[in-house]
Amino acid sequence: MSTEVARTRTYFGWQQERVAFLFGLSTQRAAMLGGAVLALIWPFAISYLRAGLVTWPLSFVLFLLAFIRVAGRTVDEWLVAFVSFEILRFRGQNRFLSGAFAPRSGTDEPKLDLPGILAPLAILEADGGGGAPIAVIHHQLDRTYTAVARVRFPGIGLVDSARRDQRVASWGELLNSQCTEGNPVIRIQALQRLVPESGAALQRWHTDHVATEAPTVAVDITKSLLSTATLATSQREAYLAITMDAARAAGPIKAAGGGSAGAAAVLVRNLRAMTSSIASADLQVESWLNPRELAETLRTAFDPDAGRMLAERRATATAATIRGHKAPFEAGVDPAAAGPSAAESWRGRYEHDGAVSVTFSVHSWPKNKVYSTALAPLLGEGKYRRSLNLHIEPRSPRAAEREVMQERTAREVAVSMRHKTGQIIPEHEKQALRQAEVQDAERAAGHGLVRYTAYCTVTVTNPADLEDACAELLADANNGRIELQRMWMAQDVGFALGALPVGMGLPKKRVA
Repeated sequence: MSTEVARTRTYFGWQQERVAFLFGLSTQRAAMLGGAVLALIWPFAISYLRAGLVTWPLSFVLFLLAFIRVAGRTVDEWLVAFVSFEILRFRGQNRFLSGAFAPRSGTDEPKLDLPGILAPLAILEADGGGGAPIAVIHHQLDRTYTAVARVRFPGIGLVDSARRDQRVASWGELLNSQCTEGNPVIRIQALQRLVPESGAALQRWHTDHVATEAPTVAVDITKSLLSTATLATSQREAYLAITMDAARAAGPIKAAGGGSAGAAAVLVRNLRAMTSSIASADLQVESWLNPRELAETLRTAFDPDAGRMLAERRATATAATIRGHKAPFEAGVDPAAAGPSAAESWRGRYEHDGAVSVTFSVHSWPKNKVYSTALAPLLGEGKYRRSLNLHIEPRSPRAAEREVMQERTAREVAVSMRHKTGQIIPEHEKQALRQAEVQDAERAAGHGLVRYTAYCTVTVTNPADLEDACAELLADANNGRIELQRMWMAQDVGFALGALPVGMGLPKKRVA
């Protein structure tokens, strides 16, 4: 009788979208290199060497722009980012003042007041069934509709490897089920954030259950401990945002009455259809956020100090509901007050309502095989507020076939060009070609293809702690073999992508 030892499953093979165009250069850098060579030989071609006084320095600059890298980015990328940011700064567009500082006229209706790329968002209300309202985020420019759920998951850190792999596979099945032709769901966003525990619920429980004959000294000591000791603990909040494209669902939206109301109804219908898939992935949907709950989620991201007050208000409202009384304040936040009072974007940080944030994008995932717990270091326990936002875009079978073949062709051309010119083919290019071939085989076998990226945001209320929080995050990422890149000159955009569950999309695919 023989026994077989089960192996712990590992994961690898993710592909970066940026493909080398020529000799490891992108199309833009190859064009700059060609221009540098042309500027170098032009004086000799026209037999006028004095022209080199102009063309040779230009050639030298183009060579630098093509080859020199600083912090993982080429000089031309830094130059474009710097110039764009300085233009916005000169125009004052890096600052935001809400209605408290820029009041509207009395005839204007209160609406969502958010800065930067969040300005086109509006929060609508839809019927989620049984009279429970659901908040729907409408992006007026992209014509997308997003619903956000507060979810709970059992985790994979303390379970055996078989159960762990099963949960990861179930999550993969959820994503694979969305890789269908004509699917109106174009984006799935998974946000998990680590926030300090307010202790409001525990304090409310103590207030409600303290005995009338308890000694005053004991009551005072307990209240003091609850108001200070709980701040050293933290809790995890997880959100799942589902985004629907109105263009793909044009027919059902028209049948549902058209407009935003029809789009919201179609989105709710798709959410109900996904219920079983979400449950099979071991995700427990606590509730689909209503407008006030969604506004509270946004507000606490912009103003962390408001979290304790809002938690106490929510605990009071819950206790009043249980007793059948009317709460003095309704739980949550009015959507008109969801944004910051003031915010300002700097080159390397984002200041908002008494807090400072820094956002990092995941530049590269582990190149070696990793276990299913690879992302755990990014949300390690710490004293600083931290969030990890994973953006996933399911691709239809036809789009997947087209993109995989483009990837495989580009990899084969890059290897072939090096082979024909007698260059040594780097091992990473060989490995990328093998991964493209494997990806093509898996697609042909019926597996789905998704685009994805991730952002990490750290937030502190004391600016002196900012660099310590960043260093702590980078150290945790290094432990997981994940390379992070600080989003210089785009911290306001990074905050929207890394700290908020609003269904903002991935950047457009870079093919060169």
